[in-house]
Amino acid sequence: MFNDIDILLTDCGVLACEINGFIKQLLNDKAIDFASQYTTISEQDINIIKHAKNSLLFHHGTGWEKKDRTFDVTMGSYDGAETCELVGLYMLHQLQQIMPPHLIGLYRDDGLAMIPAANGPKMDKLRKQIGSVFKKEGLKITVTTNLVEVNFLDVTLNAVNGRYCPYRKPNDHPLYINAQSNHPPNIIKQLPKMITKRLSDISCDAEEFNKAKGAYEQALRSSGYDEKMEYIEKTRNPADSKVRRKRTRNIIWYNPPYSLNVTTNIGKKFLWLLAKHFPRGHRLNKIFNKNTVKLSYSCLPNVSTILNSTRSQRTVEEKEDRMCNCRNKAKCPISGECLKTAVVYEATLQTEETQYQYIGLTEHTFKARYNAHKSSFNNENQRLSTELSKKVWELKEQHVPYNLKWTILRHGQPYRGGMRACDLCLTEKLCILTSKHENLLNKRREILNKCRHMNKLLLKKCL
Repeated sequence: MFNDIDILLTDCGVLACEINGFIKQLLNDKAIDFASQYTTISEQDINIIKHAKNSLLFHHGTGWEKKDRTFDVTMGSYDGAETCELVGLYMLHQLQQIMPPHLIGLYRDDGLAMIPAANGPKMDKLRKQIGSVFKKEGLKITVTTNLVEVNFLDVTLNAVNGRYCPYRKPNDHPLYINAQSNHPPNIIKQLPKMITKRLSDISCDAEEFNKAKGAYEQALRSSGYDEKMEYIEKTRNPADSKVRRKRTRNIIWYNPPYSLNVTTNIGKKFLWLLAKHFPRGHRLNKIFNKNTVKLSYSCLPNVSTILNSTRSQRTVEEKEDRMCNCRNKAKCPISGECLKTAVVYEATLQTEETQYQYIGLTEHTFKARYNAHKSSFNNENQRLSTELSKKVWELKEQHVPYNLKWTILRHGQPYRGGMRACDLCLTEKLCILTSKHENLLNKRREILNKCRHMNKLLLKKCL
């Protein structure tokens, strides 16, 4: 920890910095070239890394590009975090020209340096040199020098007495999941222990721990936890200093969603099926066994996420002032609501003897889908486009008169980036499964079809 570093002296200078600015394409290329000196990076990997930086925006199914560039390192993504780490290593390499590498550290956009036997003029000169290095690479940096105590990430470090303690921003109030929430029991059980362990690790002793634990205990009590936080003494195991052999395995993860409403032990059933179908002696047992296949529950969207998605859907619907643009409102196929979007609809095909039912969906306006159906009824080369058009052409060839009636069954949310599933497609499949009509034109195998709305978000569709 902090008090084990040898360069901490009472006459040393502490230098804290914060990096601002965007990672540009040239800087990203320089960082990749730098990494290529220490490891092998194939040309294909380089192309994939660069291609992943093409950031695209979508609005109503249309791709948009940024005004000045498509290259962008997205915040919050795994690729963005790894790119920041790579660029950070490159910048630390550049700083070796002005200071020893063991005196400075960098985590994403926050840096910290300890300069022994430093005075005011020396630190000011060093600050200007650091600023010029970052400016040369198209980045801005804010440097604060001659500090005795500094807040770095979630720790407050003191260079004079070597003490350290937890740090929270003034307006940062801890908030944790409720003990009665719909989360896997292991997460709820381990949460207080993890918080206690983290606070103990960033506290130099029990005194600093007790000063900081009040806000966290209050947050835990507010979330329904009764555990009391006690300082965990730091023990150093001599075995930890030994170099251990690390062998990585190719792990296949199965992540079923967890819900309190499900009483079946999904994990136990899954592992039982794994042992049943891939026993010892099976040719695939080396790939699928309890050591290579692991199970970890995933959490369902919380109430806030569900409500926000519902509100956004309602906002879109409220903005649609016109529900129908038919010249003759009496001939509107769906009673003045033909401009509704993201709907699951029903077509009832009525003859003198029989009645047929067809269920479909559309992400765009119902009227556009209705016009596509009319086109398939009139053009014989489109007769196989849907099960409904097949039946209509069959009745035409038999000269059987028919009548069509259209109804909107449900509304749904089409797939957007970040969603786990397409609500619109699932709604259609649910309507097909629950339909009790004897003459349903939809095939039951349609419930196995993949969502077509995900294709618009594929990068290849926008190039």
